[in-house]
Amino acid sequence: MKRYRIKLKFKSPIHIGQKDNVFNDISKIIHSETLFSAIVNSYSLLYGIDETSKFINEIIENSELFNISSAFFYFENKYFYPRPLGYNFGLDKKYDYKQIKKVEYVSEEFLYGEVKEPRIIGKFAVDGKCDELSKIFAVEERPRIVVDRLTNSTNIYYMSSIKFFENAGLWFYLDIEERFEKSILAAIRLLSDEGIGGERTYGYGLFDLKVEDVEFKTEDGENFLLLSNFYPKDAEELSRLITYKLYERSGFIYSPYGLVVRQPILKFVSEGSVLNEKVSGKILDVTPEFFNVHNVYRYGRAYLIPIKKEARD
Repeated sequence: MKRYRIKLKFKSPIHIGQKDNVFNDISKIIHSETLFSAIVNSYSLLYGIDETSKFINEIIENSELFNISSAFFYFENKYFYPRPLGYNFGLDKKYDYKQIKKVEYVSEEFLYGEVKEPRIIGKFAVDGKCDELSKIFAVEERPRIVVDRLTNSTNIYYMSSIKFFENAGLWFYLDIEERFEKSILAAIRLLSDEGIGGERTYGYGLFDLKVEDVEFKTEDGENFLLLSNFYPKDAEELSRLITYKLYERSGFIYSPYGLVVRQPILKFVSEGSVLNEKVSGKILDVTPEFFNVHNVYRYGRAYLIPIKKEARD
């Protein structure tokens, strides 16, 4: 099993919707289930339905073959993680409660106890001076119109998107068995040209990628930080949650081989949740009864890294 950090430097705005038909409510990160679906669709374009089904069946049977985190922010050489729920990393010694409450992401140094000069800049906690961090991205809104087919009347609406500035983008972890390595990386490279997220017909979601070999630091942690969306496979896994938040996902099934179909609404445990033991989660089969082109899956595997219990307040 190899572990990579995949950096996405976007060449165009990106639109990751959160609610059906609400075009100005967007996600700032890319959830692991969205990444997984996008990669699998690209894999299918390259290798066909049969090979794709074979790949998915193998990783369902063996959770050690493939795992993926959600995509979070990076700026220059600093990589940000979701702030572990309930942790303040000693920031209360320098900042007030309202400032700490706004922090959603922490730089890598916080997780490994290597912080020398903690600073809060908006929703980010960072080690050292990094004033340009406030310029990591901007939210754009562009007006669109919809024309009524019967009356030719028009209505205006607004489409929101994220535009990243220079030296900023998103990154995610990919753990992959060596025999799948070339095919999965090829699928991600195809995805970089196809685009990820919505509004791809307008050129949204295009990116350049950089693949880096990485290794996690070896020290064990008493707790585990969740870096993906997670769907517990049983009550035992659910009981391992210490602090957590949930979010709801719906949307539509996109397939190059069939019609666009609405997905069922599911609730996932969100990134930044903290557990007291490793769990695996599950990949859900959500194929509608009338959809017979291929099976449809939602990714709910847990991507975890160890963190120290002492960091909690």
